[in-house]
Amino acid sequence: MLGAHAPLRPPSSVTVSSLRFLTADVFTPAPFSGNQLAIVFGADALPTETLQNIAVEFNYSETVFVFPARSSAETRHVRIFTPGGELQFAGHPTIGTAHALVATGEVMAAGNEILVILGEGVGPVPVRVLLKNGVPVSAQLTTAILPEERPSTVSIETLAEILSLSPDDFLGGDYAPAAVSVGLPFLLAPLRSIDAVKRARVAGDAWQTHLKGAWAAEPMVFAVARDADESALPAHVRGCDVRARVFVPGLSIPEDPATGSANACLAGYLAKRTPRDGVLRWEVAQGVEMGRASRLSIEAEKANGVLAAIRVGGSTVLMTEGTMTLR
Repeated sequence: MLGAHAPLRPPSSVTVSSLRFLTADVFTPAPFSGNQLAIVFGADALPTETLQNIAVEFNYSETVFVFPARSSAETRHVRIFTPGGELQFAGHPTIGTAHALVATGEVMAAGNEILVILGEGVGPVPVRVLLKNGVPVSAQLTTAILPEERPSTVSIETLAEILSLSPDDFLGGDYAPAAVSVGLPFLLAPLRSIDAVKRARVAGDAWQTHLKGAWAAEPMVFAVARDADESALPAHVRGCDVRARVFVPGLSIPEDPATGSANACLAGYLAKRTPRDGVLRWEVAQGVEMGRASRLSIEAEKANGVLAAIRVGGSTVLMTEGTMTLR
C-alpha cells in the first residue's frame, strides 16, 4: 500500500559501518580560514584501502582517523591520510585532533590546560591544550623528532625553474635552500621578498624532472619579511614575522594552507641561524594567497647552542559534525 513502505534494510550479506566525523579549520581563530581537517571516529575495523578512500572523499589536505590508545604512553592513536597517501606525522591534524578531543569531551579536561598524547607513525606526539572557562582556545605540539637538515642538492637555477621564479629571487649564504625533515621532508627555499612568495607557482614538469622521488620532494617557500602594507591582510595574520607558502604535489596537494610539519622544519632552520640560546619564537602567516589565511606560532628551544625542542601551536575552530554510512 502506498505510503506504508517498511524501512529499507541492507541485504544481510552487506556490512554497514557508521562513522562519526567532525570537520575543523585549524591554525586560525576565524571560521572559513586556516586548514580544513576531517576527524573520523569508529573506523577501527576498516582496512587501509577504505581509510584512503574516505580521505579522497573528503578531499581535504588531511583526514585523521582516531583509534583507542595502543599503549599507556598514548591518549589516543591516530592515522593521517592525504588524498594521495598516508603520513607518519602532520602538524595540523595533530593540533586539530587534540583540540577536538577536548572540545567534544572525548578527553575530559579540568583547569587551564591538559596534555593530550597522540600516537603517530613517528611515535607519541604530546600536545598541550590550553583552556579558558573549560573551552579549548589553542594547542601546541612538541615534535617527536628534532629537525634533520641537509644542504639542498637542487641548484638555485633549478629551484627557480620549479617555482617559476628568477634565481635573483632567492637568498643565499647562511639562508640558502636546505632539505629539512621532522618525519616529513621539505625543501625550504628562502626568498628575498613577499612579492616573490606571491609569484611562486610550481611548474609540474620541472618538479617531476628534478624533485619527484627525491628525499625532499615537497618544496616549501617562505620569506623572512613582512608585507609593506598589512591593511589588506585578515586581522588574525597581521604582524607575523614570516610569510609562507607550501606546495606538496607529491601528495596530491597543489598548495597547503597551513602546514605544521613544514613550520616545525622552519623553526629548526631559523634557530640554527640564531646565535643565542633560550626559547626562540616566530609567527608565520600561511595560506594568504589561497584565501585561507592561517597563523602558526613556532618555537625552538636551544641550550648551549644545541637544539632541544621544537613546538608548533595555533587555534582551531570546529565547523561541522556528521555521520558517514559505508555499505
